[in-house]
Formats: sequence, structure tokens, C-alpha cells
Amino acid sequence: MKSPGNLTVLGKIVRPLMWIGGLALVICLVSTMAYLYSAQTSPSGKRVIKGLGDSVVITFDDADIPHIKANSPTDAVFALGYLHASERSWQLEMNRRLASGRLSEILGNDTVSIDRFIRTLGIKRAAERQFDRYPVAAKRLLQAYADGVNTGNAHLGWALPVEYFLTGSKPGHWSPTDSVAWMLMMAYDLGGNWQKELQRLELSQFLTTKQVWEITPPYDAGEPVSNLDFAKIYQDLKVFNPKPGPAEDKSKKLPSTELTSIPLPGGKDGVGSNNWVLSGKLTTSGKPLLANDPHLGLSAPAIWYFAHLNAPGLDVIGATLPGIPAVVLGRTDKLAWSFTNTGPDVQDLYIEQIDPSNPGMYRGPDGYLPFKVHQEIIDIKGSPSLNFLVKETRHGPVISDSYARAKRSIDTSRFALALRWTALDLENQSVVGLLDINRAKDLDTLKEALHKNYAPMQNVVMADLEGNIAYQAAGVAPKRVLHQGLYGVAPALGWDKQYDWNGYVPFNQLPSSNNPEQGWIATANQKIIAVNDPNPLTGDWEMPTRYDRIVQLIKARNSHDANDMKTMQADTLSLGATPLLSLFKASQSSHKLAPQALEISKTFDGDMKVDSAGALIFNAWADQLTRNLFSRLGYLFTENYGSRHFRNSLFLALQNPASPWCDNPKTNAVESCSDASNNAFDQALDYLSSQYGNDPKSWAWGKAHIAISEHRPLSKVPLLGEYFNIKTPFPGDGFSINVGRPELLKSSNPYETIQAPSLRTIYDFSDLEKSLFIYQTGQSGWVQSKLYRNMNPLWAKSEYLPLQMKPENTKRQLELTIK
Repeated sequence: MKSPGNLTVLGKIVRPLMWIGGLALVICLVSTMAYLYSAQTSPSGKRVIKGLGDSVVITFDDADIPHIKANSPTDAVFALGYLHASERSWQLEMNRRLASGRLSEILGNDTVSIDRFIRTLGIKRAAERQFDRYPVAAKRLLQAYADGVNTGNAHLGWALPVEYFLTGSKPGHWSPTDSVAWMLMMAYDLGGNWQKELQRLELSQFLTTKQVWEITPPYDAGEPVSNLDFAKIYQDLKVFNPKPGPAEDKSKKLPSTELTSIPLPGGKDGVGSNNWVLSGKLTTSGKPLLANDPHLGLSAPAIWYFAHLNAPGLDVIGATLPGIPAVVLGRTDKLAWSFTNTGPDVQDLYIEQIDPSNPGMYRGPDGYLPFKVHQEIIDIKGSPSLNFLVKETRHGPVISDSYARAKRSIDTSRFALALRWTALDLENQSVVGLLDINRAKDLDTLKEALHKNYAPMQNVVMADLEGNIAYQAAGVAPKRVLHQGLYGVAPALGWDKQYDWNGYVPFNQLPSSNNPEQGWIATANQKIIAVNDPNPLTGDWEMPTRYDRIVQLIKARNSHDANDMKTMQADTLSLGATPLLSLFKASQSSHKLAPQALEISKTFDGDMKVDSAGALIFNAWADQLTRNLFSRLGYLFTENYGSRHFRNSLFLALQNPASPWCDNPKTNAVESCSDASNNAFDQALDYLSSQYGNDPKSWAWGKAHIAISEHRPLSKVPLLGEYFNIKTPFPGDGFSINVGRPELLKSSNPYETIQAPSLRTIYDFSDLEKSLFIYQTGQSGWVQSKLYRNMNPLWAKSEYLPLQMKPENTKRQLELTIK
């Protein structure tokens, strides 16, 4: 028993500690309250601004869309930059640092590999060279936007978005070339053909060319665009790393969003978009209907920010990209336009042979040439700076020094891999094209502006109040001739002139259409060939499942209205699933849950509804079946399964019930595809019961298929990630119109999705003020704001908000004044 004296001593120690703890708690609470009070999460009132030509009035409607009323286009884009900084400051900072290869300055060693690769590509250097060639008028607009961003960041004061405090950083200076660099990053995200080439190179070390085509099938099965035996070429040259193996692991702390991880953006199957337009002959109003839903990575906040810009010669509303001073997807009061990714092959890898007697030289067509070399220095938070050399050949930057998979694939003592990419060309002025699109008065001037779009090439579907509908593929792509050379499907030999590019496809030869007789136009990343040119723009189109379903739904009715457009965008029937249903339903299993699961499976029709147990069982079965057939490829499967869905490969293999791919190499027996299916069903039930319980009737696709808008870079940080990420059950799969591509082996939950409709828009030309939009987060980038995630429930249920130039209500007003 303690004496009273001991208790007195203890009290003397404890009481001060309690006071200190209480005082610390009070300070913490006061600081938090002061921060929440000071943080300008919904700017309003009057701000005095230096650098404006005249005052700008910004009103915010019920959907929180800002309507910028300015007396000049430069003041309008200044105000847009100001809003981007006010609402999305951290997002802008991450965009700027990513495109410049400067993430590691605030995030440390985890992002060094990203920075090194971006520096190797030379994104910021290319942007600076391209900007030098921009017209003076465009330079002024980009400078005005940059001034707006920097002013907006300065006006945030001390109460910055919390991400800055967590990383110990502050907003950096935004320059006009940062906008050009961010456009290049968007082009990179939408142009990953080189990674498919790299995959074919990797497979060629272990497989024949015929087998490689079975793993990476051509768009038209059995009809590859190149007839060359590329695997034999590589094997004869002994280009491969004599000790291949898995590439280095990426940090588990980083999100796997489209622009912040290694593997880098681009190169993912199913990353694309839908758009379609109906002429008045197919609508109840007699006026066109235009729909668009781009499928990009889900991030929090979203990559989009909606705004309305109004100034003399400028009146446009729609989706902007923080970092770029223009409406990228949207409408005026007379016309509207929409994008999907054309997906041309604008990136080629070249195997460069190093001079054995001088590693500073590489083999050219007429002898050895010196590498162009320059030094890069990456400053790393908490570590010494990294100094390294970037080499370039006549084709472009050498990526095998900085990209782990490329370095792993070849014998780097004898060869290097260089990347040729259109977007890095000096002539690229895509941001100028966007600025011109925003000022288009009619479809003719819109099409004229599209001539300036360089990269990424886009399928532009458009319409106007006169009732016209049109399509134009806009961008540059190298000329290729079917069945000549490698056609860009696999790395070419850098010293052989026959593989060099021979100019670009002229704009007037790109696919286009004006008021087609059928009364509709649709694109969904499917194969597109110009009438006057039989040579496709790539050998690696996306599967046509979404396009085919869009066409089915258009043809299912003689007349459509806006509600039908909503229904189409929400459609979740998967034509990537329906060809497998007969095998799926014929599966046999001795699993204890098999009777219930098989009964549910009998009625499954391929519709990936959020509450469907059949959809969950099917996807788990298809997943396990794919793993059964292709996991024998080892790390070449596990590293790719996720960025590649292998569904085409599965279709091809299952055409032969006795396909050798269905045989399990680990057993003495010879298994058929039916045996592989049965085994996959058993494995699926094992997995599902372990994750979702032993009652198949309670299973639902939405319990597994969670759409996650990931925050950069906090999404994988315990506790913080849950606060900053936005999650919701979601329907669809990687092949439905309402797409939700599962992550598969890229995640601990293989069926979660971070690739889905990044926005949806519908333009009704019977009254353009009836136009609609939605995306998956909210307008605000401040995590504590209710506008950070307010759209998410609507988006998940395919509901919409009005996209109006003349809204009835105003929630708040912000005036930027010169005095």
C-alpha cells in the first residue's frame, strides 16, 4: 500500500503533466479552428489584383461552376488561373512537379524513379522549346494564366491546403511552359503504345513470334499488321539481358493513379473514352444530341474543373484541366465538341547498338554516331542529390538507363532502347489549338482549329445548332504501310533506315465524316480507317466492345431523347463477358458453395450491375481462368496483368477447347479448357467465400468493385488515405459503356477500379441550356470542403447536374478588381 507521502509526490508530477497536456490540446484546437477559419475554401467578396487589365466578376451557380465575366480574353484566363490556384492549388503543384521531374524535392526517395524517367523524356525541356515557337497571342494568354495561378496562390495566405503542411512545402512558381508541359503529360497518359512494344520484346526472349501474337493478339485475330518474325530477329542478335528477372518493386506508399507511379502513365488497356452524336433524324426534338464520357484515371480531386469563360470573342463552358488555360471539352452557345482517344501509334522504340570500343557512340545507318548527352540533377528531400546523364540518339531519349523494365529486358552493355514520340516535336502546338477551339464560331472554324492539335490525337465528335454533326481525327501520326516493316508493333533496329519514320499522315487524309446518311457517329477507341487510306493508324486498337454496344443501343430505337443518352452512358452490359458466358455456365465444381453459386450463374447475362451476385462470381471466375492460362509466363504475366487485361488473349485461347494454354504445366495430366474453367470456378469460390462470406446470395459486384478516386500522393498513407480518397461501389467492368476497369494484380483487391468515366456530359441541341454534366469528386480540392466529394453519389448512380451558361441562381460572387 502506497503512503500518503508517495501519493503527494505522484500528484506533484502528474498535475503539471496534465496541465501541459491540456494546454497542448487547447493550442491544437485553437490552431485547427484558426486554420479552418482562415482557409479560403470558397472564395468570395472583392480582391484587389495587380496585373489585370480590368475588373473581373465571377459568379458561382448551384453546381459550383464559376462564370467568369471579363472584358478581355487575357483577363478571363487570368481569372481561370486564379480560380485553379484558389480551388486546386495542391493539384497544380503536383502537376507542375510531375511534369518537371521535381517530385522528389518534397516527397523524397519514393519518387526518384519517376523524376528520373520524366527528366529522361525531357518533358519540361520539350515544352520550353515548343513554347518559343508559339504565336505571340497564345504566349500572352499563357502568361496571363500563369500570372493568375501565382496571384491565386499568393492570396491563399498562410492557411494553405493541408497537403503543403504534411509535406513541408509551399506553392511553387507557375510558368507558361508548365502549362505546355502538362499538355505533354496528358499526351503521354493517352499514348502508351511503346509499352506494348516493350512487352512484345520481353515475351520474345521466351516465345516464338506466333506465341507472342497469342499473348498480345492483333485487333483482327490472325491478321497482324506486320509479318516480320521479330522474335527471331531479336534472338539472332542476342539483344536480351542474359540474366532477366522482375523489375524493381515500386514504392507501396505511392498511389497507382494514372500520373504518379512506375509503371508510368499510358500503356493501359481500356483507357479511352466514349462519344457519340445523333442527328435530328434520330431524335424526338429533331435536333442533335451529343454525349461524351472520357475514361481517365480517377483522382481526388478529379483531373477536371468546370468553368464558364465569357469575354469579347470568347464564350465557352465546360471541363478545364488545372494547369491549362482553356476549356478542353465543352460547348459555346452554338456548338459543342467531345473527345475520345484515337490511340494512334505515335511512339516507337528503337534498339540502338552501342559501339563495343566506345560506349559514347551508337550505330547509325552509315556508321557510328555520338550520343547527345546532358547532365540532370534531382534534389531529394532527406537524401543527397542524384546526378545522372541523359543520352539521346537520332530517334530520341534513351529510356533503358532510367526505366527498370526496359533496362531489365536488354543487354545494356551492347544495346540501348530509345523512344521516338511525336509529342516531343518542336512543331507541337496543341495548347494553341485548344485556345482556338474555345473561340470557334461555327463547325468550320472549329475544324480549322483542330489542324493545330498535335498530340494526343483525338476523335473529335461535334454538332451545332444548325443540325450538323461531324467527326474528325485530329493530331499527327507517322505514315505506315500495312505489312511493311514492323508497323510499330515491336522495337525496331535503330541502325536500319527501313524502320525510320517517313513523314506524318496529312491532315486531309485523317479519318473524318460530315453529316453521314446513317444519322449518327460514335467512337470508343475502336479501329478507325480513313476512306481514302487503307493503312490503320496503329496495330493496337482497343477491343470494340464499348463501340459495338453503343451501336446496338443507337439502333435499338428509331428516336432518342436526352434520357436515352443518360441510359446509354449508364449501360453496364459487358460485351467482353458475353462470349464467355457459355463456358462459365457449363462450369462444374465440387466446392461446398457450388450449388448456390451455379444456380445464380445460370441467370447471369453479362450485365455488371452493382447489386449483381452473378457479376461478382463471373469476374472472379474470369480472373482465375486468365491466371490459370497465362501465369506460366511468370513475371511477364504478373507485371502486366492489370495494365493489360488479357481478355483478347483469353478469347483466342478458348477458341480451341484443347488449347495448349489451357493445360496446366504443373500436372502430368493434359487439361482441356473445360478443365481449366472448372478449376477456375473452384478457385473463385474459395476467394469469394474468404472475402465475402459463405452465402453467395449476399454477394454483390459492388462490394468488390469499388471506384476509388485516389489522392496524390497520400492515398496509400494509413489513415490519411482514407480521409483523402473517395470511394464508392460502382457498376460496369473494363468492357462496358459505363466502364470500370478492375486493377486485377495491381491491387490487393483485384476488382477495385481507378479507371472509369472521369466525367459525363450530354449536350441537347433542342436547348443547349438543358445540357448536363457530372464527374466523380467535386469542384473543390480542399479536403475539408463539402465540395470536395459532393458529386460522387450522383456520379455513381449516373445522375447529372445542369451545365448552363445562364443559370437562374447564384450561390456566391467573387470580384477581382484593379482598385
